[in-house]
Amino acid sequence: MNSVLRTKPLEGGPEQAIWHSDFAIRKRQDGGYTVASGHENIVNIVPKSFRYAKAFLPALRKEWRSLNFRLGLRFVDEARIADRWQMDEPSPFEYNRVLDPVPSKALSNKALAAACRAFPAFAKAEIAQRWAGYIDVTPDAVPVISAIDRVPGFFMASGFSGHGFGIGPAAGRLMADLVTNRTPLVDPTAFRFNRFTDGSKIELISGF
Repeated sequence: MNSVLRTKPLEGGPEQAIWHSDFAIRKRQDGGYTVASGHENIVNIVPKSFRYAKAFLPALRKEWRSLNFRLGLRFVDEARIADRWQMDEPSPFEYNRVLDPVPSKALSNKALAAACRAFPAFAKAEIAQRWAGYIDVTPDAVPVISAIDRVPGFFMASGFSGHGFGIGPAAGRLMADLVTNRTPLVDPTAFRFNRFTDGSKIELISGF
């Protein structure tokens, strides 16, 4: 989970979008800025953290410096979610349709302070809003854009690992091709869901 803030319109800041390990900033149309950490994330420890720990060990080895682990009520909330249900039963997703985590003021304030050190104009920044979001991550940082063989007629596009905004248009086109049985825009093999269960070697891509 990463936390973000936006400022009110601010004079004297950079025009370019900038990424640094301590902060990431982007100027908005209203003259304010979106500010977030360029490196740190909060990871809630939940029951499935242990279930999938082995699969994510390569990513953990590479990214552990950027992860702030937190044990809290999220563990209890997810422990209550059923792992299995009948196809004619309401799924847990029908009861929990929106993920809207509470942002970390400490994390976003730290990013704003780092931006201020780089660009003194941010010393005058007024915070207009804060929000947070979960990042869906796969063990190899490659999204799943695929039919799910075990559930005929079910398709998945998830696990974009922080790259979703950049590849969203092409990913949407590929998913549409798969669902409508058209010739795919690109070879979908690398994005298949069953790569995690068919014995394929899972390699973490660079730039995770």
